[in-house]
Amino acid sequence: MCLKFESKGVLHQVLATCTSKLIPRRRLCRQIIRCKFWIFSPVNIVNYAHGAALGWVSPFLPLLQSEDSPLETGPVTVEQGSWIGSILCLGGLFGAIVYGYLTEKIGVKKSIASLCISNMSFWTIVYFGTSVYHLYLARFLAGVTGGGVIVTFPLFIADISDSKVRGALGSILALAGNSGILTMYIVGDLLSYRTVPVVMISLPTLFAILMTLIPETPQSLLKQRNVTQAEQSLKFYSGLKSDQECTPEFKQQFEKLRNFILNSKLQSDRLQLQDFTSPAAKKGILIGIFLMFLNQFCGVFAILTYAVSIFSESGSTLSPGTSAIIMGAIQIVGTIASFIFIDLAGRKVLLLISTYGTGLGLTCLGVYSWLRAQSVDLTGLDWIPIASLSLTVFLFCVGLCNIPFFVLPELLPAKVCKVYRSILTLPFI
Repeated sequence: MCLKFESKGVLHQVLATCTSKLIPRRRLCRQIIRCKFWIFSPVNIVNYAHGAALGWVSPFLPLLQSEDSPLETGPVTVEQGSWIGSILCLGGLFGAIVYGYLTEKIGVKKSIASLCISNMSFWTIVYFGTSVYHLYLARFLAGVTGGGVIVTFPLFIADISDSKVRGALGSILALAGNSGILTMYIVGDLLSYRTVPVVMISLPTLFAILMTLIPETPQSLLKQRNVTQAEQSLKFYSGLKSDQECTPEFKQQFEKLRNFILNSKLQSDRLQLQDFTSPAAKKGILIGIFLMFLNQFCGVFAILTYAVSIFSESGSTLSPGTSAIIMGAIQIVGTIASFIFIDLAGRKVLLLISTYGTGLGLTCLGVYSWLRAQSVDLTGLDWIPIASLSLTVFLFCVGLCNIPFFVLPELLPAKVCKVYRSILTLPFI
C-alpha cells in the first residue's frame, strides 16, 4: 500500500474542503492548468535562476583553478575551491532561518518576491569580483536564495492548491531548478566567465517584475485582516473569475477559512511539550528528519557542484563539459518522470525507488574508481562513470529531489508545522 501524505493540520483540511467544493470535477483540470501556469511562469523564474547559480561552480571551477583564472588573486587552490562549493550550504542554513521568520511577518508571497535580492547580488558579485573572498560571499548569497526557496515554496504550494495537484506542482518546481542547472552547464561551456552573469541577472530582474501580478495567499491576507483581498485571492487560486458573484457555498467555505485563521491568532502560539508528543507530531517530525537526511546524504549536491571536475578525474573518453551536459539532461528526464508518476505510483513507491537507485549508482561508481586506483585494466568500461552518475541523478530526481520538501507541511499538525522550517535546515548543517 502506498503511503499517503494527507494533511494533518486543520488549516489544510479546511483548504482541501474549500477547494474541492468550490471546484467541480469538470473544472479541476482548469485549476491545475492555471496553478501550473502562474507558478511556473513568475514564481519558478527565481527557482530557475537559483538552479543556474547552483550549477555555476561546475563549469567555471576548472577555469578558476587554472593559470588563466579571471581573479586578480590568481588561481584558486583545491581548498579554496571546496569552500566555493560548500559555503552555499551555510548560506542555505541562514536563508532557511531568515525566511522562516519572514513568512510569518510579511507573508509567503512577499517573502518569495524578496528572493530576487540575494540572487541578483550573486550574479553582480560574480561579475565584479576580483578575489576568492568575493566568490565566497557570492556563493553564500546564492545559498540564502536556496534556503528561502525550500522554506517558502512548499508553503506557497500548500496554501494555493488542492492536495490532488501538490505533487505535480512540486515536480514542476524541481523541474525549474534542474533546468537552471542544465542551462548553466551549457552556457558555461559556451560563454565566457564575465558574459554569463550579465545574461543570467536578467532572470531575477524579470522575476521581480512578474511577481507583481501574483496575489498574496488567502491565509497570509487573513492573518493581516485583509478580508476583501483574501476573498479575491481565494477566487484567483480556485480558478474563479474575480468579478464572479460569490455563491453561498463559496461564502460558507471562505468563512470557515477566515474563522480558523482569526481564531488561531487569538490562541497562544507558544509551543508546549505535549504539542510534540502526539502521535501525529512525532511521526511527522521523524519522517521529516529522515527524508531530509536522505536528500543530502545521497551526495547529489556534490555531484552537481563538481560535475566537470569529477568527470575530469573519472577517465571518461567524453569531454568533462559534454559529460556534465548529458548528466544534466538526464536529470531533467528524471524530473519529468517524477511529474508523471508521482500521483500514479504514489510518493512512497517513488521514494523507495529513488533511494535504492541512487545507492546502486554510487556503488557502481565507487567500485569503478577503486578498481582504477588499483591499476586494474578497465579498457572498454570508460562509459561506467557517466552511466553511474546519470543513473544516480536520474533516480534522485524521481523522488528524493522534491518529495521531502513539499510533504513536510502536510505531515505535521498545524501548531507544530512551524517546526518544519527547522527540519528544513538540517541538510545544510
